[in-house]
Amino acid sequence: MLNNLKLSTLLLITAVILAFTFPPKEKTVKKTAVNQTVPVSNTNADDMAAFISGMQSKNSNCLAKLDSSAKWMHYAADLDSMFVHGKSFRFDKMKVWADSELVKNNEIKTVFYPFSGPDFLNANIFYPDADQYIMIAMEPIGFIPDMCSMPVDSVYSYLNTIHYSLRDIFKRSYFITKKMDTDLRKTKVNGTIPLISLFIKRTGHQIVSMQKIAVDSLGKCQPLDDLKVKKNFVQGIKIDFNSSTDSKVKSVYYFRTDISNSGLAKNKGFKVYMSKLPHSFTYLKAASYLMHGDDFKEIRNVIFDISFTILQDDSGISYRSFDKKKWNIQLYGKYQKPSTEFSYIKEPELERAFKNSVIRPLPYTIGYNWGPGYANLLYAIRK
Repeated sequence: MLNNLKLSTLLLITAVILAFTFPPKEKTVKKTAVNQTVPVSNTNADDMAAFISGMQSKNSNCLAKLDSSAKWMHYAADLDSMFVHGKSFRFDKMKVWADSELVKNNEIKTVFYPFSGPDFLNANIFYPDADQYIMIAMEPIGFIPDMCSMPVDSVYSYLNTIHYSLRDIFKRSYFITKKMDTDLRKTKVNGTIPLISLFIKRTGHQIVSMQKIAVDSLGKCQPLDDLKVKKNFVQGIKIDFNSSTDSKVKSVYYFRTDISNSGLAKNKGFKVYMSKLPHSFTYLKAASYLMHGDDFKEIRNVIFDISFTILQDDSGISYRSFDKKKWNIQLYGKYQKPSTEFSYIKEPELERAFKNSVIRPLPYTIGYNWGPGYANLLYAIRK
């Protein structure tokens, strides 16, 4: 027994010596790419969105250190400059024009925006009083990465990709599809959510929550986690937000899906979902003239069915497709034939309408023909 006690004492002394000689290794933070970081939770989504928007966060100690750096301040100043220029050059003119030209109807609370990309900005400028914005495109959903779990160098590299991705929306009023294919990859901006969130913040709102959603095969929209059958569904994101002056919660729904005829044939439930939307203000811009052909006839018909008004440039629905017995049409600006990329598009009916109708002025640039004096809009109001 005495020998056992001596042995135990010797082992204890040895363990103590080893503990001081070889202390435990410090935990290291693994450097990860943007797409490998954990998405932010609902509790700090607004803080992360503020940070990437060049706006100081209020509740995060981590971000308070980052947004006091010279690099972040330079980034924030650049975004401020972009938005100040956009406000004076285009946004204020759009708001004044919308107030005088767009029909007001307090019963219509939905903006339907197919082929939207992440462009919440323009939809909100035209329709600031909507309760929900339904946006549909092929760009990935993604998420806002958690800056606090990223190495500092990766944070500033990420902010650079955000800044670079905004170049066309300010210069031209739209995102270029081919550039979005690159800019919104996981290793760069990481989907549409960061840019939608940035626009929500920069239009004077705060994010209340983010939730993954899905439209099932029967056309029911529900939280993704509640989806029982994990096939034949369309995934999306719902972002709830409100303004600093109004506690009323509004929502952006963004769905990533193919809305061509063949795409809707594979996801019939999504067509059912769209057909059940309430009467909406439909907005179309830089839509690649897809609905001019029969390959997108189904979504074109959905738009005609659910829309109270349709505001679009000439890349949306062709002029000849509007039933003039059902729609009053007002034209704005100046018609110019599509550029080289879309030179195959011919719209003689729209050309004649611009020559023979009373055309109202358009005091800002928008759409593919974004040069001063060359933009056009068509505004259709259901009779």
